[in-house]
Amino acid sequence: MDGTFQILIADRNRHVREFLRRELVSEGYRVLLAKDDKELLGIIDGQVPDVLILDLEIPHGGGLAVLQWIRDRNLSLPVVIHTFLTEYASHPAVQGRASVVEKMANTGILKAAIQDILKKNYPCRFESAERLRDAEVEKES
Repeated sequence: MDGTFQILIADRNRHVREFLRRELVSEGYRVLLAKDDKELLGIIDGQVPDVLILDLEIPHGGGLAVLQWIRDRNLSLPVVIHTFLTEYASHPAVQGRASVVEKMANTGILKAAIQDILKKNYPCRFESAERLRDAEVEKES
């Protein structure tokens, strides 16, 4: 493992998916995309990513059903709920299982939430990835 983290973005809006992909790839993450819960569950069933960024309004069963599917399988998949609807923050399927970040043009809060999740859930890999990034920045200087 080279310390690179894999993030799955599940959002109904193609433009949002692509925008987030570009933002996160520029930060050094590997990114997978899903347009609906069927694609999302197919990806997770094959290989569990390090973090899931989930729009609760994804087509078909919706984000709450995805959270239940993850819970039913006891997957230790950290989730960032990325939505306009902040009332979901108090929903039982969300509490204790995910961070909630409201959608906005500035991705700084989302990136900070991802960093916090990675530090908490993968401390050794996170430190390794930071050392690799620092070494690459130093080479470029």
